[in-house]
Amino acid sequence: MKNIFFLLTGILLLAACQKEAKFQMKAPEEVQLNKEFSFDIHNLNEVEASNIKVFVDNQFFKEFPYSSQLKIKLESPVKLGNHLIKVVIINKDKEIYSQEIPIELYAGIKPKVYSYKLITAYPHDPEAFTQGLEFHKDTLYEGTGLNGKSSLRKTDYKTGKIYKKIDLDKKYFGEGISILNDKIYQLTWKSGIAFQYDLNLIKINEFPYGQSKEGWGLCNDGKVLYKSDGTEKIWMINPVDFKEKDFINVYTDKHKIKKINELEWVRGKIFTNVWMKNALAVINPETGEVEAILNLSDLLKDLNPNIPHDVLNGIAYEPKSGHLFVTGKFWDKIFELEIPDEIFVSTD
Repeated sequence: MKNIFFLLTGILLLAACQKEAKFQMKAPEEVQLNKEFSFDIHNLNEVEASNIKVFVDNQFFKEFPYSSQLKIKLESPVKLGNHLIKVVIINKDKEIYSQEIPIELYAGIKPKVYSYKLITAYPHDPEAFTQGLEFHKDTLYEGTGLNGKSSLRKTDYKTGKIYKKIDLDKKYFGEGISILNDKIYQLTWKSGIAFQYDLNLIKINEFPYGQSKEGWGLCNDGKVLYKSDGTEKIWMINPVDFKEKDFINVYTDKHKIKKINELEWVRGKIFTNVWMKNALAVINPETGEVEAILNLSDLLKDLNPNIPHDVLNGIAYEPKSGHLFVTGKFWDKIFELEIPDEIFVSTD
């Protein structure tokens, strides 16, 4: 009986092994959105194959005639970032051989670098640890951070005068702000809570975060809030209940961009500063591709050298002039900038 048992077991194992993957795949190190790339397929057991089925993250993608080199192209709405490609080979007897390989999908365009024209500089509170900046009509709203010093304020940007200011409880570290439907939203850093105010800075609601555990930057497109959390992700948020609807991953053609911070919606694009960088990235909100870089490093030389200052953080778009207003943590100035129209030209 034991011999029969071992014989049956061996037959079953042999049958199982015959259905295991008998080929190898090799993919390029850099895969880019909307760009064709190739898989080299090595049919190790020389099975007679007829077709190849491709799955992306376990979702059927496309079927191809069998070939030792498989060419595919991933297009939006496939997200930038990490994916699992599964290749299934079917032979003439319909027996299936499959294998999976991870890829990282980068942007399909190289960002162009732009400069700016400095229009003027306005006074800014050098004790403000700026985290969020946004215009509503002619009033500039600002959110500041640090435990015990976090605030939300309405200001006259031309004079630096503070019309009204509220302080957050010292347990909260204030972060980015955005104004949508006459309501102000303010993030906190690690407390997992966003606050909602009216235009007079009276708190009317608060919301817990979902998967995006931290709060960094915030902006909106007139319908949806966009939230950064210190990673490469930008989350789309329902402004009614603050629930996360979706996200994009931010990439250039060569790099994943982490530590995305302050956000601002500008003419259909998301402008963001990356923590510790003196530049703004211009992001396609549909794909997450970085389409342009706005170099702001020259602004640092116009700050008062006798006042210690921290990093760039604070972006506000003023639609009447079409100008960008930027500042930073403990900066003594807000700068009004004219930016090139070419930034908004489609790169498709």
